[in-house]
Amino acid sequence: MMATLGPALTAQSGNGALYLALAAIAVSSVVCGASLYLLGLNRLGRLGRFIPFPVLAGFRGASGGLMALGAIRISTGIPIKLMTVPQFANPEIAAMAAITIGWSIALSRLTARFKHFATLPVAIISAVIITDLAFGLLQKWGLPLNIEHWMFNVKDEAFVILPALHSNFWHVDWMAILTAWPEIAAIAIMAALSVLLASTGLEQSARVDIDLDRELRVHGLANIASGLLGGFSGNISINRTTMAQEAGGTGRVAGVVAAAITLALLAGGIGIVGFIPRFVLAGLLLDIGTQSMWRQVVLSRGKLSLLEWLLIPIMVVTIALFGVLIGLLIGIVSGCIIFAVSVSRVDIVKRQLTIAERSSSLVRSSEEMAVIANNSDHVQILQLASFMFFGSAYRLQERVVAMIHTKRPVVVIFDFTAVDGIDSSAGSSLRRIHELLSDSKTLQIVVCPSAEIRHIMSDSGALNKAVLLYESLDEALEHAENTLLDHVTLNIAVQRPLSIWLTEALGSAERARHLIKELEPAQIAEDGFLCRTGDPTDTLFLVEHGRVSVEVERPGLPPIRHRMFGSNTILGEVGFFLCVPRTASLRVDANASVWALSRAAYDRLSQHHPSLTAALLIYTVRIQGERLAFTSTQVAALQR
Repeated sequence: MMATLGPALTAQSGNGALYLALAAIAVSSVVCGASLYLLGLNRLGRLGRFIPFPVLAGFRGASGGLMALGAIRISTGIPIKLMTVPQFANPEIAAMAAITIGWSIALSRLTARFKHFATLPVAIISAVIITDLAFGLLQKWGLPLNIEHWMFNVKDEAFVILPALHSNFWHVDWMAILTAWPEIAAIAIMAALSVLLASTGLEQSARVDIDLDRELRVHGLANIASGLLGGFSGNISINRTTMAQEAGGTGRVAGVVAAAITLALLAGGIGIVGFIPRFVLAGLLLDIGTQSMWRQVVLSRGKLSLLEWLLIPIMVVTIALFGVLIGLLIGIVSGCIIFAVSVSRVDIVKRQLTIAERSSSLVRSSEEMAVIANNSDHVQILQLASFMFFGSAYRLQERVVAMIHTKRPVVVIFDFTAVDGIDSSAGSSLRRIHELLSDSKTLQIVVCPSAEIRHIMSDSGALNKAVLLYESLDEALEHAENTLLDHVTLNIAVQRPLSIWLTEALGSAERARHLIKELEPAQIAEDGFLCRTGDPTDTLFLVEHGRVSVEVERPGLPPIRHRMFGSNTILGEVGFFLCVPRTASLRVDANASVWALSRAAYDRLSQHHPSLTAALLIYTVRIQGERLAFTSTQVAALQR
């Protein structure tokens, strides 16, 4: 920002450049504060929850690294760069660096050994007093030592005032500051990122929940106040907060004390800084920085995969060389790439089932059930889940290619019921899947796509008239079963006459005749119901052709269709033989033919034709066993 304001600064006379610069800093603080407050007010702090952990760890590790490098510079006055390495061969500079490192190790051992809030303050104050006494003795003995190099160079008469209290501050060229609006916007963006990164990082280190929206609002108000007084923008310091926590300062008192000491320095006590040796502060910063780097860069290796962990040292090095903004951008972009690679490895196919493992609710005849079970691989059901994008869609395409070559399906059902959303880039893979299935003469059925999914699939060409759309999986399964039965040229009539069906079921035409004599057309109410839930079970129903739905009624809500019985099936046998009331309602579809065997008729048959009732019981037990086996297969498949 100062570089952008360079021409305007050089045109100023006297102290005009100073106050123009201070005014620019104040404006950036107010803009930064207003931006933070608006973000918090609109509850956008939740965006911080989407920052990947490697980016957080890299940011904290880089903060520690910068603090460690800054500690050496504070102690020696020389920045650590490749061109400055020879300067550390100077004995005095080498001694400063060595003492700083030694003091840092001592602080680390002390705070690890004595877990008390007073350990760190006592150690620092003791080091300052001992060092000042030692330097005094060295000067008294006349030893050659340049003490000014070891201490902070602060003049006793130094005094700081608030820029906003000076009249020149309010008479600057405010329009000139507008030329730096891109840099001011960058400051606001960096402040928001810093607050979110530091707050989420502190959440993990302190194991507390932080209201990010409140943090943004508080930071916003603080920056506005700072700017109005002529101060610069600021945000929570993750390293100083961590230092306070490790020293035992977990309450508000730590912040109040820090603010009081800073205010005291502003009020005229800044000269006391001149009595603090450089290595005391530098060693403290070096200890905090190295511990932060150790935790984030080294200890995190056991918690992350290699690809995720590599992002942390990359961010540390990038921030050290090119700055925080470039490092964060690289971290976020790399995090997105890692996320895309990781998600592409996740199989969006929750289950791949055959029609025997996931059949429709339509109860078919024994012969049809046997055909479906023997040819179940010809119908493949792919139950999809999660979010679909280009990587996961391509994996689905590879699965379909393998399925076409190995299973050679007649029907493939894609169940989108559990799919949260779909990226437009996934459309090309879905179109290719449709083309592959069309080339192999495979019927494609799509179940319950949302309007958004249907729109994307249609635009990509994955949906056309050749693709069947159903709102429910049960309807799609029933259509697939019918298609499979047609494909294998089932050599049984879809609707066998009652006499032929019962002859095959009971093993004798004579038994079938005796049973048919006792059957009566089922009494169907005007609303199409054979019976209602709770009715006495005094009849056994035989469906010659058509369909009968089993519905579970709910007070005040539409009924739920539980199952459906097709041609040549028996229903109501459980309640009939157990003598319990109806557990569901039975509704007859149009053009269905249903016969009823009353309990009195069954008792007559048991008395006069015991072999017939025995055969009927055997047939009933057999179809119950077939249905149970079918259900067991589906349950086992769903538990995979």
